[in-house]
Amino acid sequence: MTAPVPSNSDTERFANSVDVPREPSAAHYEGATRQTSDQRHEELMYAFEELSVAEEELRAQQETLLDTFNLLEIQRNRYRTMFDLAPDPYVVTDDSGTIEEANAAASGMLGLAAKHLVGKALVTFVDGRSRSEFQTQLHALGNGVHVEKWMIETIVRDGRLATVEATVATLETRPDGTSTLCWLLRDMSARRETEESMQALNRSLNARVAQRTRELELALEGEQIARREAEAANRIKSELFARLSHEFRTPLHAVAGYLEILQQNIHGGLNAEQRRDVGRIHQAQEHLLTLVNMILDFAKLEGGPIELSMAEIPIEETLRGAEALVAPQFAKKGVSYTHRSGDYSLTVFADREKVQQILVNLLANAVKFTPVGGAVELDWRVEDDDLRVRVRDTGSGVPEEKLDQIFEPFVQLRSPGSVPSGGTGLGLPISRDLARAMGGDVTATSTLGVGSVFTLTLPLRKRSGHKLSGPKTGN
Repeated sequence: MTAPVPSNSDTERFANSVDVPREPSAAHYEGATRQTSDQRHEELMYAFEELSVAEEELRAQQETLLDTFNLLEIQRNRYRTMFDLAPDPYVVTDDSGTIEEANAAASGMLGLAAKHLVGKALVTFVDGRSRSEFQTQLHALGNGVHVEKWMIETIVRDGRLATVEATVATLETRPDGTSTLCWLLRDMSARRETEESMQALNRSLNARVAQRTRELELALEGEQIARREAEAANRIKSELFARLSHEFRTPLHAVAGYLEILQQNIHGGLNAEQRRDVGRIHQAQEHLLTLVNMILDFAKLEGGPIELSMAEIPIEETLRGAEALVAPQFAKKGVSYTHRSGDYSLTVFADREKVQQILVNLLANAVKFTPVGGAVELDWRVEDDDLRVRVRDTGSGVPEEKLDQIFEPFVQLRSPGSVPSGGTGLGLPISRDLARAMGGDVTATSTLGVGSVFTLTLPLRKRSGHKLSGPKTGN
């Protein structure tokens, strides 16, 4: 429980009943003084702390102000650098047109240093006939103005009169209500001269391009005419070869028939000398018929696509069949011949007749250019899914720089002092064309004084993407 609080009357009665001396004592004074001093000390400490906090705040504000000032100085320097180094002329004026700042480009255009431009009226650089109009338009500009493509006839360096395009914008509005204007100036005369030069250059280039185009068109037209004429001449040549070959073959076959009649003694016997002469005539007839057939084959190749009868054919048997046709030439000239056999079971996808024709041409060419007592060798093998048939001879060889020429039509190479070997120079070109028609090729290597190697390459199997002509079929 809590006792009730005594009233004022109770306190007075209690005070009267107690006998307390009223005289001040030294101990009581000292306690009161000590209490007052402590209070003042606390107040002073509190005030000191408040001053320290205020000092820190002032220091922070001062640092912020310094950072802001430094940033403003950086921005001002950046602006000054950009202003001075700007490629276009810039000037800053008050609203009456008095120049306050100018960059280097403006100094270069107006012909005065920047420090000499400051304080001058911009109107002093305007052509006298245009100053009144310039002043009128300048006074009409208000706060917040932005004007583009203001054409001003201006006196630039060396007293030259130029058309200057001005873009004007308000940079700032001052407390007294006046404005600061920024002027971007462009010398349109230089630009106009540049544009005129570019237009003249474009006209010149267009004229040259048109002239060159016409020359190319004429050259192309001439080339097309020449190509058509060459194709026509080539076609006429091929047709002439074919017709002459057919015309020659008919009497040659007749000669062969009469020679056989003479050799069979149907109209009476022949003495030894007559038989020898008939044999020579027969050899000449066969040689001439061979040449005619070769010319006819060449005419067919020149005339268009080669017709092929592609099938799986035995390699060894096909090569043996070609050898039999050339064997008499080896025996007659005294050139040894060696055939290195391969696997009899292997086949190749090709035209049998064309393969034999190629081999006959290669073997006949080898025996033709191999001297008496020389040797010719044939071998074949399969490499990388290709058939490679090589015919080697021990002839005089062909210079390396002339190897490509021997595959050109009607080209025959012979060593100096040698006797012409006869022929048309069509055997190798025909052989290469036939091989390429079947997806292969005929190549040659040679060493002077050692001999030559001719290689027939054919794919073993039909290759995808390679078009081959099939055999003729009747309707």
